[in-house]
Amino acid sequence: MSKYFIKIKEKEIPVIIRNYKNTDSIKIYFRGNILNISKSKYLSKKKMLEILKQYEEKIYEQYTQIISKENKKIKHWYTGEKISYKGEDYSIDMEYTNKKRIKISLDECNKIFSIEVPEVLNNEENKEVIDKYVKKFLSVKTIECLNIKLPYWSEKMKISYNEFKVGDAISKYGSCIPSKRRLHFSNRIIMLPEDKIDAIIVHELSHITYANHSSNFYNLVQKYIPNYFEIDKWLKKNVNRVII
Repeated sequence: MSKYFIKIKEKEIPVIIRNYKNTDSIKIYFRGNILNISKSKYLSKKKMLEILKQYEEKIYEQYTQIISKENKKIKHWYTGEKISYKGEDYSIDMEYTNKKRIKISLDECNKIFSIEVPEVLNNEENKEVIDKYVKKFLSVKTIECLNIKLPYWSEKMKISYNEFKVGDAISKYGSCIPSKRRLHFSNRIIMLPEDKIDAIIVHELSHITYANHSSNFYNLVQKYIPNYFEIDKWLKKNVNRVII
């Protein structure tokens, strides 16, 4: 798998390319704001770019629409905005105080996502500072969740792992390095419903046994998550739920 950018008009569009041995076709689709290309490993980059050239207008139009929708979903951290946590909508309660540090807390009973911010940060330019604290908060909650769920699924599936790491990826929810039995997860998964988190965990654990996306791999996933493909469609459709 490789990642780079292609330029269409004024847009720099991120691209992920996946090469497969047993395919003669090429698939071009967006997942979030990233253009995904699945192709034969024998199809040259030059030929692939020639094919993309034929679909430039369509790709450009789709990317522009996706970015426009994502911008509408981006949090500005106003009171009353919504943020997803464990699949439920929480109302953001922003309060500016005379304290020196940003503090984030949850009221799970009333579904309130509280953010206390120093008064000096009361301007749009400091959105990135609040973003950073929210992402750190989500990472902590994701780690807490995985510390419970991963051992459960590991024991149930009888697949051991050595370690897991949590990062800030948005293009994918998880990944696996089978040779090292190392799992990686996005801190955004805590924003998803629990059954979706379980499906992501089972998916990545299954890669320790099957490094590819073969029928054996999916059979193993579906053994524990029978409605996996339904969940996968939901995840692709609801990617905007995890935009900050």
